[in-house]
Amino acid sequence: MKIKKNLKIIGLSHKYKNGRSIKNFNLEVSSNEIVCLLGPSGSGKTTLLRLIAGFEDPYEGNIKVGNHIVYGSKYVPTEKRSIGMLFQDIALFPHLSVKNNIGFSLPKDNNYNATINKLLKKVGLKDFSDRYSSSLSGGEQQRVALARALANNPDVMLLDEPFGSLDSSSKFDIAIDIIQILKNTKTPTIMVTHDPQEAMRLADRIIIMLDGSIIDEGSPKELYFNSKHSFSAKLIGPTSRYIFTSKNRLLSTPFGKISVTSKVIAKYELIVRPEAFTFTKTSKNAISINIINYKYLGLLTEIEISILKNEKNIKILIFSNILDKVLLYKKLLFNKDWAFVFPIK
Repeated sequence: MKIKKNLKIIGLSHKYKNGRSIKNFNLEVSSNEIVCLLGPSGSGKTTLLRLIAGFEDPYEGNIKVGNHIVYGSKYVPTEKRSIGMLFQDIALFPHLSVKNNIGFSLPKDNNYNATINKLLKKVGLKDFSDRYSSSLSGGEQQRVALARALANNPDVMLLDEPFGSLDSSSKFDIAIDIIQILKNTKTPTIMVTHDPQEAMRLADRIIIMLDGSIIDEGSPKELYFNSKHSFSAKLIGPTSRYIFTSKNRLLSTPFGKISVTSKVIAKYELIVRPEAFTFTKTSKNAISINIINYKYLGLLTEIEISILKNEKNIKILIFSNILDKVLLYKKLLFNKDWAFVFPIK
């Protein structure tokens, strides 16, 4: 039977002594897919990886790796689950060469050297066989660790903050190479990170976790354009946040009236992305502003403004390439498509 490379999790729940950590978790990762778990510390991301790998046991649910149930109606120990793992703590054996690190779990048969040479070529280190970890850069060590994880042709790969220790200047070049290797080998992969930019750059699908549950998910584009939760909207990209109370199904904001669906008077979060603000000189829909202060942040600039007929100062984010014209003409256009409304419960 052909081995199917995928991962399926159904109704998975887990708790520590101080309370629950994973709550009725469901996820399917297909061959060739990179899924990123994104969320704050304590949201259950690493715990989920430990449950999949078998380092922790859930109290209910099922885990299927490839064609095999590894938890549920059957129990398969960690070493037999066909799971590769790559962590921030690379943990290469310093007393072993690159070759012997990669081949640590391989049988010493006639295919040993050929397998290792193939893996070294795959990760771009074909001439590194006899070197030791002390002579390798952080990125090279991570490639060796990946080759070691791929040595047994795993059905699933788990990455836990794998690029956190790399220099920011080279991190994404190395990360993109490693992710491409995993996609080329059609290995379904779950990656844990707390860095939204890392998730946006590397993942096919992002799972937003909070308090052990999935609160939002989608492709990077879907989450950026249409988050279903205020937490994920703020997490996935730069925003400004405001609180307003509805009246007659409308929020009266400094940027104009924004409709809401409920007729019940309630408080709402208004989450606004920088794309909402563009420069104009003459449009009849322009908002005239008084500029109190501004702070240049690189790609973005934070401006403290007051809007005519509105006494309260507010802060907005705009793209820095329009800053000079905004300062000169003191006018903005507001696009409601980049403003997202969430009820405060």
